[in-house]
Amino acid sequence: MSIKVKHEESSWENDPVWDLLDKVERADVDPLFVSNVMREVRLANEVKGSWWKYSTTFRPLLAGSSAILITVLFIAFSGDEPSSPNAGVDSLPPQGELEAPHLDTLLDEEMLSQAAENPAAFSDEALVALLSQ
Repeated sequence: MSIKVKHEESSWENDPVWDLLDKVERADVDPLFVSNVMREVRLANEVKGSWWKYSTTFRPLLAGSSAILITVLFIAFSGDEPSSPNAGVDSLPPQGELEAPHLDTLLDEEMLSQAAENPAAFSDEALVALLSQ
């Protein structure tokens, strides 16, 4: 039986895995390896709350937004009730009531602004006529 045990021991020593293990380079461990691992474990176990659960940031923001919204709505609806259903709607005057001098004034102002932007587009006589009005 002792021969069998010696034969088993010699087969372990002649195993090619030992040759591979002899050729493997030893891994160098960082001196702070344990500290880094423990820090990662502590950070992984920490319970992180959502940003909206923090009372110092979300609640004042929500309160301010609500106050602004209520103020805007109060100002918008605090006016007198309209006496007719069309009181809030601007109605256009009939076609005959449009003032022609008012339109002429707007046309003259537009022509002057066009002449100021590009004077080469107008003749000298047209520019003098625009400025004399």
